[in-house]
Amino acid sequence: MRSSVKSQLPFILLVSLCLIAAARSAHAQAQKLRVAYTAFAGTFTVLWVGKDSGLYQKYGADMELLYIGSSTKSVQALLGGDIDIVYSAAGAVVDANLAGADLVMIGCQYDKGQTSFFTTTPVASVGDLKGKAVGVTRFGAFSDFVARHVLKKNRLQPIKDVALLQLGGTQEIIAAMQKNLVQGGSVSLPLTLNARKLGFRELMTTETINLPFDYGCFIVKSSQLKTKREELKRVLRATIAAYDLALQEPALAKKIIGKYTRTTDSETLDATYKENLKDYALRVPYVSLAGLNSILEFRAETAAEVKKLALEKMYDNSLLQEIQKETTK
Repeated sequence: MRSSVKSQLPFILLVSLCLIAAARSAHAQAQKLRVAYTAFAGTFTVLWVGKDSGLYQKYGADMELLYIGSSTKSVQALLGGDIDIVYSAAGAVVDANLAGADLVMIGCQYDKGQTSFFTTTPVASVGDLKGKAVGVTRFGAFSDFVARHVLKKNRLQPIKDVALLQLGGTQEIIAAMQKNLVQGGSVSLPLTLNARKLGFRELMTTETINLPFDYGCFIVKSSQLKTKREELKRVLRATIAAYDLALQEPALAKKIIGKYTRTTDSETLDATYKENLKDYALRVPYVSLAGLNSILEFRAETAAEVKKLALEKMYDNSLLQEIQKETTK
């Protein structure tokens, strides 16, 4: 009997080792990637669809979404190791790397700034804004970026020719326009619907503003390109699949948008879905050099040291390139 047991020991040991290995593998697969997103806005549509439909888990990226309402705080959490990925605009990478960090974008869902530029009714052209005022949420914010871009594109110098007033938020810009304290400003969904209903002139749309701008970006520490490369590729594969699903099932996508933005208004959901998915989302979310350059030039206006940053160190499209090669084999 003892000899029989002894003869089975190698087999038992092998089975035990296999079970331990399987348990370790299951544990590794079960570890979550903590992803921070920074607003309840339609620009996060693809991310939300991927999470709520189970696609990230299906592709082996068990993702935990965490809301942190500031790109600065999200980046701090990333640098501190509390999260693995920040999903935000490219400006977050520029600002962090300027302060000595080593962050990189591995994909951006959008390469064009989505917004409209509204004016009060008497202002029929951008040129009419000379000597007047434009509202921005705060200096350095997207609304400020858009305002300066629109003015310079029309040969007006911000501050010198047109005053820029910090108002704190987009709703405050609209309120200031109602009181004629400012005569123009950048307004994005869903507040574009309000601005139209109030009778303001939609002087320029996303297409006519034509502002290269990278956002909806997956931001990671450069070291993760080696230590978590396969996990990050799973995230990107699932993101492409989420884009496809959202296009195929608009009702599902709108339901998920409504859940996160806490709205049931069909007009808002339809407009958010159309603009943030059908019109401007990229299926394969390569980082756009034009969009990144645009942000660097904007930042350089107030921080000349930005020009010293190495552009090529702030993005890495190689993971997406590898994924595309895999799908064409």
